[in-house]
Amino acid sequence: MRAKGYSHSVIGSRKQNQDSVLVDNDRGLFAVADGIGGGERGDVASLMAVTGIAAHPDEGSLLRHTVETIQEAILKEALESLGEARMGTTLTALRVTDGRGELCHVGDSRCYRILGGQLVQLTTDHESFDESYGGPVLSSYLGIPTDLFHMIIQEEVIELQKGDRFLICSDGLYKQIPENDLVIMLRDGAADPVKMLETIVNTASTVEHSDNVSVVYLEIE
Repeated sequence: MRAKGYSHSVIGSRKQNQDSVLVDNDRGLFAVADGIGGGERGDVASLMAVTGIAAHPDEGSLLRHTVETIQEAILKEALESLGEARMGTTLTALRVTDGRGELCHVGDSRCYRILGGQLVQLTTDHESFDESYGGPVLSSYLGIPTDLFHMIIQEEVIELQKGDRFLICSDGLYKQIPENDLVIMLRDGAADPVKMLETIVNTASTVEHSDNVSVVYLEIE
């Protein structure tokens, strides 16, 4: 089985796009990373995340091991450039090989499987409620100081079927567009994935005070 992927990313109403995406159809590697806006150099952290996934060895290593290496690299970069752990990123990555999907996830970007016209969320948002902030905050991300906090890495192995479709996205998508609307756009635009992603992402970015919006969409052929 082979995956065919597409991506689209826009800045929204922000001053900078701190999302990064990866689509490597030849090696079956797909990822979305969303730099943490509350920190610094989120764009650098997210780019390091997808660049690290792109360097994942073809054989002999779990995706988790690469994610752990990326965590160490981002934390090291933060300490050297900022003097403290103040840069980070989410990462949701999918590797397609030998009829299986290896999913590795940290943070609150998401991966959905599109089944029977419905979105099935495969990832868990790594969030906790912060009373001082008055809302949810990330409880796990790449770049987190692990001497103070535990980093959670979600791992899943998915048995793939021909015709499977997946959507990987930053939170700028699912927080800015109703799921019912997203399902309709995925259904109606399936014949032209490039145009479909442009429609989905641009629709999400029209929301007032919109965040960066990044999506990777893939089909199993």
